[in-house]
Amino acid sequence: MSNVGMYLATSSAGFEIEAKKEILRLVPNAEVHSLFFKGNLLIKCPSSTDLISILKENETRYVGSITPVNKAIKISKKKSDLKRVYDEILNLNMLKKGERFVVCCKRRGKHEFTSRDVEREIGGLLEESLGAIVDLKNPAKIVTIQIFQDIAFIGIVRADEILRKEIKVFRKYKCGERPLTRAEHKLREAIRIFNIEIKPNFRVLDLGAAPGGWTKILAGLVDHVISVDPADLDPSVKSLPNITHLKCKAEDIPRNIGPFDLIVNDMNIEPLKSAKIMVKLADLLKKDSVALMTVKFITRNRKKHVSDAIDTLKAKYKDFKVRRLPHNRYETTIYMRRT
Repeated sequence: MSNVGMYLATSSAGFEIEAKKEILRLVPNAEVHSLFFKGNLLIKCPSSTDLISILKENETRYVGSITPVNKAIKISKKKSDLKRVYDEILNLNMLKKGERFVVCCKRRGKHEFTSRDVEREIGGLLEESLGAIVDLKNPAKIVTIQIFQDIAFIGIVRADEILRKEIKVFRKYKCGERPLTRAEHKLREAIRIFNIEIKPNFRVLDLGAAPGGWTKILAGLVDHVISVDPADLDPSVKSLPNITHLKCKAEDIPRNIGPFDLIVNDMNIEPLKSAKIMVKLADLLKKDSVALMTVKFITRNRKKHVSDAIDTLKAKYKDFKVRRLPHNRYETTIYMRRT
């Protein structure tokens, strides 16, 4: 697609597909791609297409803000890379002496700098080199910097070129909480695909259990489930007679609660930290017994997250199998056996 216009769009997390369909219905010649972080889309269309006007004039339910950008560049997590971002913005040659501007940055991922650091440093450099004037209240132009881990989208636009729409459809549950039904599907798929044998006399340790989807499934299969999470379990799960809820972090589990025939881990933490906790708790698992761990991707480098986790887990586990399951496309599940 030559002479392309590029835009970043937002939607409510989990409704990216609906937002994509909504955009394509109004702009059939566009390309819409989901970005790694939920609720973010990249739109490309011919520069002759007035995307902003089309979306402004038509009612939408799933689309939030639409921001034009000029370029995408690769960056590292190091603060020194901000000089390169500044150089690329300067090369756009779209900000002149005396123009009032503001730098707006939104950073996603892990870096040595904050969004505020970017705004201060880039704003100061542009003032010094171009003689432009930072105006936080009434800028004529907006310098946009949207960072998605190792990619930075940059642009300079007039203040009226950024479209902000009301998102009318949101998730029905709070960020970080998952419906029990989805969690149940994830575990059922893992048990089936990895061919895990679960006997009625098993004792199971469920890490990162809240709101309790995995615990609920396991409670229907085994004698006793110890469910670990600082958050509350769903009342329908908490009331089950063969459940013990330890309201603490996995790192604080008492050492005398084992042994277990199965450990499952769906903690929403960094993969390496999760793997280290699994190694620490391995002695609670009977030898040759099975453990499951979901890998939560914090960057787009999924292979590295999985390989780093397995390298750590090798200290206490063997027979690794790795799969991305239909109900956890943003995660990968690791099957392993206690050495």
